[in-house]
Amino acid sequence: MIWRKLGAMKRIVSALGMAVVLSIVVAPVSSAAVKAGDACKKVGQTSVAGGFKYTCVKKGSKMVWGKGVAVKAAAGYTLEKVKANASAASCWTVIKGNVYDLTKWIRSHPGGESAIISLCGVDGSASFASQHEGKSKPESRLAGYLLGPLTK
Repeated sequence: MIWRKLGAMKRIVSALGMAVVLSIVVAPVSSAAVKAGDACKKVGQTSVAGGFKYTCVKKGSKMVWGKGVAVKAAAGYTLEKVKANASAASCWTVIKGNVYDLTKWIRSHPGGESAIISLCGVDGSASFASQHEGKSKPESRLAGYLLGPLTK
């Protein structure tokens, strides 16, 4: 009788041990942090990890996470604040729910200054998408000008 109880206890301890090992080994894989250069699934998808925002971009035939951009902590970026920055001297825009300061990009934009100035102070999501949807270079460049998410 005592041997049966010992055998049952061994099986329970073994099962618990296996459960602990699996939780340690499997959990980190499923919650792994995003890193630049790792594979991603959809161009334009974003992820925030460790204080950095990463954007999925296309490199050659692969989709990978681009270089992370530090997410600045702020009280919030409202549409009113965006509208208040509607000039070439201070040009903020909203694209896909995020606020970007494009002031320094105006003079460098390959499509000309007017293409960026038209986005100042407004939601430029549709304009950006119509010109750059699915292209990795504009997406990764845009990430460098991120201020933070638009708050409602």
